[in-house]
Amino acid sequence: MNLLDNASEFLGYGQAQSNAASIVVNGLIISGWTRVEIHAGVEIMPWEAQLETTNHQPDRSDLAIAAGDECQVLIGKTRILTGYIQTITSELSTSNHLLRIIVKSRSVDLVECSAEFSTYQMNNTTALGIIQQVCKPFGISVSAEGSEGRTAIQQFSVILTETAYEVIERVCRLAACIFHDMPDGSILLASVGSNHHASGLVQGQNVEHATSLDTMDGRYSSIQAIIQNPAVLFTPPEDGDKHAQQMLAQTAPVQASATDPAVKRHRPMLIPVETGDADYAVAKKRVQWEAARRYGRSQIVQATVDSWCDSRGTLWSPNWLVHCEIPAMKIMRSLLISEVVLVQDEQGTHATITLMPPATFTPEPIVLPLAQNEGVAAITRG
Repeated sequence: MNLLDNASEFLGYGQAQSNAASIVVNGLIISGWTRVEIHAGVEIMPWEAQLETTNHQPDRSDLAIAAGDECQVLIGKTRILTGYIQTITSELSTSNHLLRIIVKSRSVDLVECSAEFSTYQMNNTTALGIIQQVCKPFGISVSAEGSEGRTAIQQFSVILTETAYEVIERVCRLAACIFHDMPDGSILLASVGSNHHASGLVQGQNVEHATSLDTMDGRYSSIQAIIQNPAVLFTPPEDGDKHAQQMLAQTAPVQASATDPAVKRHRPMLIPVETGDADYAVAKKRVQWEAARRYGRSQIVQATVDSWCDSRGTLWSPNWLVHCEIPAMKIMRSLLISEVVLVQDEQGTHATITLMPPATFTPEPIVLPLAQNEGVAAITRG
């Protein structure tokens, strides 16, 4: 029995167009899906694909694939996802047979499994080195864009109960970089994207539907870094003067503040300075980061377009910039792609793209672990 022929008959192999999705699994190329939905994004891990087909011969059971099989998802000849068949759902009725396959990228194991190390205390290494070590048991390679991930980390401790993903997320905060899946199943450490798509999202051309968000949720008129001193008890607890019994925490602002001029009301936010922050260098970055991130997440644009690709045939890609021209919503600027959902079904081929200002994704500045040591902090401050 030729399994490839059976799969071809079962799922319509050979009917795929240049932009159709297919799965490569166990030496088979399976296409002809009636519905395809692929999720990819900067803040999505793992990437995921869901593929469905219906069959009018519900007694067919010779498709030799199983949950856990390694596979690739292709769009035409372009690989979009490498991972595993996570779930197979089969629904049977008197007239129809629905087959649904969910594929997740290799990073699903990083998200769901505990991190494993020969030692849970690492010294004199780099962010890239730690992440490569945490991914090695899962057979996942890690690369860095430019100098990203080269940050020297003199001391790093892994918490026993952490998942591999949680370790990576914490390390990337130290390295001030972002990380995301790649189509080949690897992980990339990167900066906020600077690549531009060849064409944009243009009202009256390729935009079929769009929504925009402009909210004051989570935004503040001023963000100020402060030092908090120990509380002082001014009178003994037995004293009858309740006002004098209050423990008053003394706080003092430092030269690190940011404002959001669009917030007209008095809405302050205070951020404590971390131990070991010499000259408040991290605090100055942190308040700016807070203002930019909160602004960015209040300005979300989501557009559905009529193609999976830009004018050069490049798939709409997370962490890429795209110029948006939607005059009806007063949107005329370049935004960063946060998430892409590619859908192909009986209603056609569409991509729903979520975009935000690039500064939204800049990692939060924090003090490196060794700098948090009080002795080191004292020496650093002179």
